[in-house]
Amino acid sequence: MPPGSKTGAFVNDPKMTDSPSIKAQVRLRFKNVNNQTMSIVRCLSLTAKKTGYTQKTLENVLAALDPATGELVTVSSKCAEIDTEVPNHLGVSRAILDNVIFCHQEEANWPLSEPSILKKKFDDIFASTKYTNVLESIKNIKKEKTQDLKVMHASLEFLRRNKEKAERIRDSLQRNGENIEKSQERIDQLEIEISRCAEEIGRLMERTRELQAIETTLNALSHERKAALVNIRELEGTFTLYSESDVDLQEMLFKHDLSLKTADQEKLKQERQKQKAASSIANLQSSVSNNQQRIGQLKASIESNKKKQAERDQLIHELAQLYAYDGFDSLPLVNSDVVRFINKLDIQVRQKSGEVERLKSEIRSKEQVVRSQLADKKARIDMSSSLKAKSQASISSAQGKLRQQNAELTKYQSTDAEIESIEIRLAEQESALTALKSSDPGLESMESQKRAMMADVEAFENDLSRLSEQISSQVQSAGSQARLTLMKNRHSQRIEQIQALMGENSAGFKSMLKHDVSPETVEESLEPILREKEMSAKSSRESLEKYKRERSTYDIRIDSIRAQLQKHKETLEQCEARIVAECGTAPFLDFLAVKEESLSELREQVQDMKTMGAMYGRFVDMAEKKHACPLCSRGFDPTLETQFTAKLRRLMSKAENDDEHELAALETTVATLRSLKSAYDSAEHLKATEVPDLKEQLTELEEKRTSAVEALETADLETATLMSDLEEVTRLMTAAKAISALCQENSKDEAAVKDLETELMCTGSTKSTDELQTEYNAIKQKMQNTRQEVSRLNQSIAQTTSEIRMKEQAIRSLRDKHGQLQNQRQRQTQIREQIAEIEASIRNITQDMEQFETESQNVMPEMNRLNEELQRVTAEGREKEMSAQQVVSELERNLGRVQMYNKDLERIDIKTTVTELSKLESTTDSYIDEIHQHTDDLQAADRQMQVLQEQLSEFKNLQRNIDDNLRYRRYKAKAQELDTQIATAMSKKDQDADETYARQLNRLSKKQSDLSSERAGLQGELRQMQDQKRAYESELQGEYKDVTTELALQDLEKYTKALQSAIVEYHTMKMEEINKSIKELWTNTYRGTDIDTIEIRSDQEGLRANQAYNYRVVMIQRGRALDMRNRCSAGQKVLASIIIRLALAESFSLNCGILALDEPTTNLDEANVQQLAYSLKAIIERHRQQSNFQLIIITHDEDFLKMLSLTDYVDYYYRVKKDADQFSTIWKMPVAEA
Repeated sequence: MPPGSKTGAFVNDPKMTDSPSIKAQVRLRFKNVNNQTMSIVRCLSLTAKKTGYTQKTLENVLAALDPATGELVTVSSKCAEIDTEVPNHLGVSRAILDNVIFCHQEEANWPLSEPSILKKKFDDIFASTKYTNVLESIKNIKKEKTQDLKVMHASLEFLRRNKEKAERIRDSLQRNGENIEKSQERIDQLEIEISRCAEEIGRLMERTRELQAIETTLNALSHERKAALVNIRELEGTFTLYSESDVDLQEMLFKHDLSLKTADQEKLKQERQKQKAASSIANLQSSVSNNQQRIGQLKASIESNKKKQAERDQLIHELAQLYAYDGFDSLPLVNSDVVRFINKLDIQVRQKSGEVERLKSEIRSKEQVVRSQLADKKARIDMSSSLKAKSQASISSAQGKLRQQNAELTKYQSTDAEIESIEIRLAEQESALTALKSSDPGLESMESQKRAMMADVEAFENDLSRLSEQISSQVQSAGSQARLTLMKNRHSQRIEQIQALMGENSAGFKSMLKHDVSPETVEESLEPILREKEMSAKSSRESLEKYKRERSTYDIRIDSIRAQLQKHKETLEQCEARIVAECGTAPFLDFLAVKEESLSELREQVQDMKTMGAMYGRFVDMAEKKHACPLCSRGFDPTLETQFTAKLRRLMSKAENDDEHELAALETTVATLRSLKSAYDSAEHLKATEVPDLKEQLTELEEKRTSAVEALETADLETATLMSDLEEVTRLMTAAKAISALCQENSKDEAAVKDLETELMCTGSTKSTDELQTEYNAIKQKMQNTRQEVSRLNQSIAQTTSEIRMKEQAIRSLRDKHGQLQNQRQRQTQIREQIAEIEASIRNITQDMEQFETESQNVMPEMNRLNEELQRVTAEGREKEMSAQQVVSELERNLGRVQMYNKDLERIDIKTTVTELSKLESTTDSYIDEIHQHTDDLQAADRQMQVLQEQLSEFKNLQRNIDDNLRYRRYKAKAQELDTQIATAMSKKDQDADETYARQLNRLSKKQSDLSSERAGLQGELRQMQDQKRAYESELQGEYKDVTTELALQDLEKYTKALQSAIVEYHTMKMEEINKSIKELWTNTYRGTDIDTIEIRSDQEGLRANQAYNYRVVMIQRGRALDMRNRCSAGQKVLASIIIRLALAESFSLNCGILALDEPTTNLDEANVQQLAYSLKAIIERHRQQSNFQLIIITHDEDFLKMLSLTDYVDYYYRVKKDADQFSTIWKMPVAEA
């Protein structure tokens, strides 16, 4: 798709067709490398949405034409497969298709783009990325395998020795398995014994917890007894002791309670009366304040009305004297006098206003007469000025035409001598053109020579194509060629390697063997030393393993004790968390004692409430039987009796429910705390005994482990020293084996060389890449020489053609100049006649202007006099009008003042105001009397409330004394009950002494700890034996893998070098070929002299093992190369890009002869466009025998099309037009009509 077409920009816009969706189709038919006709179709849709456009691919079909049936057979319909298949069928890579063959105008100048973009383009074209990835992958594999080989070499000798010791290892493995089974059986027995100890410990702990619960209960009872005795001591001496029974005291308490409630009700009644009196006083005081405020407002209003009336009468009196009105001298005035005065003043205002309007009319009439006369005079002057201006414009226009004609006349001063000179030069040019066309050699002879040379070039190209295919085949089999070359040199290289290995390790061999050795006997001499080092290393490793087992045993025992310690700590934290959740930060025993004491008090209170409830029940029964009050014996009516009994029952129910709920909650809390007593005891036991013992054992074991670790480190250091010596001997042994292997492999080289030569004979030529490259360069040099000769002929042909064209152009120019001189002579005569006519017109217009000026001067004095008369009339009228208007304004202002006073006086009704004032004063006096009466009631209520308060104090003192008597008796009864419960608990505790359980618990705990320690030691030994067993099994499974890996690494090294060499040679060859083609095309096409030629330079990056290429386009000027990017013009950039694409197409598109040029003449001048057409013509002639060659040119330049049509190979072209509906159509047109 074209650039920027992802959003469907190249599809017709749906808005232009009033359709929400447009469907598009792209078709391409071509012949593949097997000359089979292929067809590809891509269907698209473009949908317009609110936020933009959506492009979708509907269908993709790649089909092949079956030559037998003539039907299209679908090859693929998947987009990804089609993108892969099309380049394969065209015979070129996708990079060649995108950047060389089909290149859109917007991307046609990519050869002069940024370096990073240019590098990517050329890397894709050369397909270097693919080979670079292969090389990188090979290097990574080689690196990994080299590391593996080093590790394998280090362990090779150990594996071989282990193989010899396999039987001994198997015996050890069998003994190890038996020991593992015995240790596992002992561990299982210990597990059973530990479980039994744990069960016995649990049973003893449960019995201990029961004893602790009894102890907790006994402590709680003791605390309750102490609390009861404390309460008894606190009450003694604080109250008067009564001798009556509890029932009598309850009845006395009930009677005083009723008296207290009656006094409370009476006090509440007096308070309500007091509040009512105070509220009434406040309301009355507010009403009095409002009335007094309103009285003040009414009095002020009456006073203001009288003042305004006096001011109005005085104003009327003064105005009557001013305007000489009779009958307004006596004050105050009545309403009829006021109305009469206003009417007279209004009549006078209307009269004066009428006089002002009549004066204005007279003034306007006089002004109109003068303005009419003035307008007539001004019209005559304006007409004269207009005619004068038109005449002046006509003169200016005529003078402008006159200047133009004179100027044009000066340009046409041709003479007969010039015409005769042009005719002589024309005859000379025609003679020279005739001589040039008949010169030798002619154009036809040079064209014939050129066609013969082009046939030679085509033959050379065929040879080059054949050699290029062979070189490509050689590149593909570069690995075999490289191996053949390398094997021939391997013998000498191995000898050098043997000498190098002996030199590198000579010091080590002498140090170990104490004498000189030869390459053939070095391996045999090192074997005894290697066995000795292995035995010493084995003994040291066994000691090291022993110390490791001891450390592991201590680690397991330490982990076990730490686990027990952690478990005890978690148990301790859980117990403390449960205690803190219930008690907070308070000490547990103190908190429990406080709660138990509170429970005892609440139980006594509940008992008291039950006694009170029983008394209330008897009162209810007595009231229902006698229908009278149980205390005062006052009779009840049915309603009061019902209310009385209901109230007593409500009090009974409320007291019982509240206290019972609180008692239940507190009993639950105390029960929870008592259940936590065992947890508290366990926590104290753990903190005092278990945790310190375990910490002591842990410290002891850590000290032992430290000693074991020090011994282990010493053994480890000794083992490391022995292993270092062993590694040195092993390394020398590895070098000795490598030397022996190199000696043995030299004899195998001849057979390998023969096999490779046979393989290469089967695949094709046995020539090396260098030989093929030499032959390729020789033929290419011949082709280049022939092309240079063709280029010279092209230059000669172009030069001759250019000279002929220049002569023809000169003849056409002289003929045009001769005709122009003839036309100039005729034009001179016409201009002189036009000048004479213009001068006569100017004289006539000047005479008319002088007449207009005279008439204007005669009218001006009369106009000035009329202007002065108009100003005088206007000034006099304005003065009279202002004087009359002032009189009218003064009358209107006085009339408005009188009317304003009347409106203010009419707003207030004096009679209504006086009546309202008297009513408010009477109401205020009555309110004040009521306030005095309510104040007396309030004082009486205060005195009554004081008496009631004294009675309530006496009732409360008596009631408190009775309550203290009852509580004192309850505390004494509770103390006696607790003494009985404490005696029972003590007897039960004495039966089960807990000393025996404690001794048994300590004995079992110690036994469990010993068993756990033994189990931990056995588990450590078992783990070490299992690790040793796995190590033995791993040793038995070792394999010899290093030899295969080493050979694979050698093959990778050879293939890498061969592939790199082939890539470098191929890249160099192609770059030379491309630059030769670029130089030839630039020389034949570019008409400028500032750039000799252009080239593509590829600069290498890095070393040869990992080299890359950076590309740039340079221009050669006088033998110096300059970067062309940012130094060339737009036309040079376009031309260079086209030539580079043409050169790339000739080098890489052997199997695909298609080339498309999109707007190739953009920014080119006429000379370069012409030479580009000649170069394309030469390309067509050179490739006309190539069956798959096709040149596609897209252009708007019709002159360029005409230049291309001069060749014999272009017969028609396709033109894209728009029809009447603005739809594009394609028409096939003959070139002759272009």
